[in-house]
Amino acid sequence: MQYIAIKENNSGGKTTYIINAIPLKNTNKSVIQKIPHPLGSDALRFDTLEEAKEAIVRAGFAYVLPNGQKGVSTKQKSAMVQSSVDYSQIILETIKNKINSTNSSVAAAAVSAISEFPSEETFDILFQKLGEDNDQIRKNAIAGICRYAKDLQDRIIKALKSSDWVTRNSAITCIQNVIDYGTCELEPFLLPLATACEDANTIVQANALTTLAKAYQEFQKTKKN
Repeated sequence: MQYIAIKENNSGGKTTYIINAIPLKNTNKSVIQKIPHPLGSDALRFDTLEEAKEAIVRAGFAYVLPNGQKGVSTKQKSAMVQSSVDYSQIILETIKNKINSTNSSVAAAAVSAISEFPSEETFDILFQKLGEDNDQIRKNAIAGICRYAKDLQDRIIKALKSSDWVTRNSAITCIQNVIDYGTCELEPFLLPLATACEDANTIVQANALTTLAKAYQEFQKTKKN
């Protein structure tokens, strides 16, 4: 945390409080505003100590009082924390509202963005999107799941038993990515993949066969190491 010193000035029987500031200028090089800053070459003057303190906190800094005491306004700090919580909720809701957009590019972007907020709700959305017809939406869901594959291993295996063949096939693709990035143990995937080789859908069968072979070879390597 950077601090800005508040200097007390007594002149003509009046006390004012001065802090360092940087000037913001327009295209004509005229000063339009001054912002509190520890390295500022300009200054801001206030009639009360509270005004000086609030200006510093609003600018994102802490203050040093004329008596040398350091601090941050408790009232302002609480407001900043509350604001942060509100922003988080607003951002998450904004993204969620675009998950089912009729525009596939927007929906795909929302699926990618939602993976930045790991939670049970987020994971539910990502697994639901494994069955999407749109390639990019599906790929983004797979990528999001693979980011947290170590924690989602059981759910990936469960997705191999989905009634939707696209979801089953996407789950296998998740396992392929896990193999490439080495993000979790491969042994739990072996038997479920072997079962998937008998899938009713030939596309799933083919994907399962190549993935099973690859997973087994990588599993063997880790055993030797």
